[in-house]
Amino acid sequence: MAVENGRNGDNSMDEASTSKGQEVEKRSSAGNGDQQKPEKIKGDGETKSVPFFKLFAFADSTDICLMILGTIGAIGNGASLPIMSILFGDLIDSFGKNQNNKDVVGLVSKVSLKFVYLGVGSAVGSFLQVACWMVTGERQAARIRGTYLKTILRQDVAFFDKETNSGEVVGRMSGDTVLIQDAMGEKVGKFIQLVSTFIGGFVISFLKGWLLTLVMLSSIPLLVIAGAGLSIMVARMASRGQTAYTKAATVVEQTIGSIRTVASFTGEQQAISNYKKFLVTAYNSGVQEGLATGLGLGIVMLVVFCSYALAIWFGGKMILEKGYTGGNVINVIVAVLTGSMHLLV
Repeated sequence: MAVENGRNGDNSMDEASTSKGQEVEKRSSAGNGDQQKPEKIKGDGETKSVPFFKLFAFADSTDICLMILGTIGAIGNGASLPIMSILFGDLIDSFGKNQNNKDVVGLVSKVSLKFVYLGVGSAVGSFLQVACWMVTGERQAARIRGTYLKTILRQDVAFFDKETNSGEVVGRMSGDTVLIQDAMGEKVGKFIQLVSTFIGGFVISFLKGWLLTLVMLSSIPLLVIAGAGLSIMVARMASRGQTAYTKAATVVEQTIGSIRTVASFTGEQQAISNYKKFLVTAYNSGVQEGLATGLGLGIVMLVVFCSYALAIWFGGKMILEKGYTGGNVINVIVAVLTGSMHLLV
């Protein structure tokens, strides 16, 4: 009986040891599985947007002066192309009306001198536009970076567990602030320049030949639709790619930061797999962006050259019926197409 009880006790101890070992193994497997599963990317909630003018909340008096000078330069730079169409039309008339005149060289030289003056003015405007807007963008972006870092450092530790993580903070500091700097810097000057070219081109074209301008306006809706579709697709694909790169950077930061734990549970392959998954998403977004850009640009160029054909054909009729000159026709064509193309850039 004693021997039998002893054997039963040993069997019970063996069963207890076996079940304990299985429990430890299950915990290890669960821990390994948790390690291999990618940690949920934090901060994937809805993105809060702010009004555009809120970006300039960090501007001081120096930045305001720089923005005013940059705006003046951008307007002058944008108006240079419509003015160039006037000079180009005058040049065509100088050749056409004075082909048998001995003073044709002198007349053409006067127009050429106007081109030089226009070039000097455009150079000054371009310098003010780019330099002032880039400097003020850099100044304000530096303040935003400093304020962002101060705000992050003042948060509780729980904030980094629930709302964000160190990888996302670094990604925002290095990536998003650069985009903000572009949005409040050089791109603002570029936008003002394009709007100035658009308005100036149509004002000059209506003054030089309103009837031909109205005919050419029929191609503007097609250009706007093609350009708007192109811009929407490119922006959507670029945003998707940026999000994928941010998530990939977070995976790398989390893996490197806890490399000992990852190595102990042999989670390297899982981390690499997660990283490649986000890279594939970014790659697909880049490919789709390229295809959309190529298709949109092809449609835009098709509409542009069809507009040239329409304008030249109708311009010939205007020369015969309405007394237009060759310079007027060229002036209107260049002004309208220049203005409409700059609306799409």
